[in-house]
Amino acid sequence: MKMNRSVTTWMAENLGPAVIRAMGVTLRTSRRGLENLARARQVKGNVIYAFWHGRLLPLSYLHRNEGINVLVSTHQDGEYITRVIHGLGFETSRGSSTRGGTAALRDLIATASRGVDLAITPDGPRGPRERCQPGVIFLARKLGLPVVPVSICYRPRLRLTSWDKFMVPLPFAGGVEVIGEPVIYYNRKGSESSIKEDIRDLEMRLRSVTEEADSACGYRTA
Repeated sequence: MKMNRSVTTWMAENLGPAVIRAMGVTLRTSRRGLENLARARQVKGNVIYAFWHGRLLPLSYLHRNEGINVLVSTHQDGEYITRVIHGLGFETSRGSSTRGGTAALRDLIATASRGVDLAITPDGPRGPRERCQPGVIFLARKLGLPVVPVSICYRPRLRLTSWDKFMVPLPFAGGVEVIGEPVIYYNRKGSESSIKEDIRDLEMRLRSVTEEADSACGYRTA
């Protein structure tokens, strides 16, 4: 039997943040590449974080209360994610960052102008898993902000059977966050071929930080 949406929404808003905090306080996390983030901030101050959708849960705890604005889809599961991460101190923009004058893009531009960091899952909201969509490239070019690839892993962990193989750290797990070198996309020509090159470049960078995080925890990236 399906749970009533209003009940599920209430649970996401009221129980979700508490559960994540309870899990998070048991985790032990080391961080690599903080110097890369410092270098990225020298450009304009704020940045665009890019990370795979399947790594969202532990990153939402690690970066709680930093005021980051996360792009979240308008799907129903996006509504649940929004309720949860609002309780963890994030802002959200709802919609798509694809090219054009969408409300989400306008909201992200206005938010970035206030010096707020942005966060996007380039393979969200429905995949394909760990394949970049062009939205983050268009956004970086429009805003003139560096993109910072990020990944994270914990051991022990669960991997759900969802399309993104959503990762759930188990209590008292140890983990590693890897922050990659910032990359500038806004000084390049906006031709279709160059955008495809940028997409492949970001995919490569995200796979690299993901492989490093997984390897540090004794896993092979799958």
